[in-house]
Amino acid sequence: MNYSAVFALGAGIVVLIYFARIYLSRFKLIGEPNPARNIGGESQPWQVFYFYSPRCGACKKITPAIEEHAKHHEQVNAVDVSTDLALAQKFNIRTTPTVVFVEKNIVSDVLLGTSALQAINDFIQAQKNKAGND
Repeated sequence: MNYSAVFALGAGIVVLIYFARIYLSRFKLIGEPNPARNIGGESQPWQVFYFYSPRCGACKKITPAIEEHAKHHEQVNAVDVSTDLALAQKFNIRTTPTVVFVEKNIVSDVLLGTSALQAINDFIQAQKNKAGND
């Protein structure tokens, strides 16, 4: 019997399960109350939490642009998981970059990966449009 093929198959299955758990964990938070209501207060109609790590290669590419958003929008929070582990644990963050979108103190979406920057831009624009229509 070829044990190396069996081992490779087993290792592949373990890796697949690991990443599937990370991906599926994002859905657990959607629809839940904002775990960080104390940041920005109850008065914020929307918030964005961007979780990153200084060691993450993908994070290094998009963090400067998101920190620029944070300067112009108090609702955008860039959270370094290496210094604010407690907040990352409240949101059940397992990988970086991760973006959590909150509307009316309810988590509306969670995104993993580098598509976060465009999603944040779209979310902010949508919130501005909603505010303009109210």
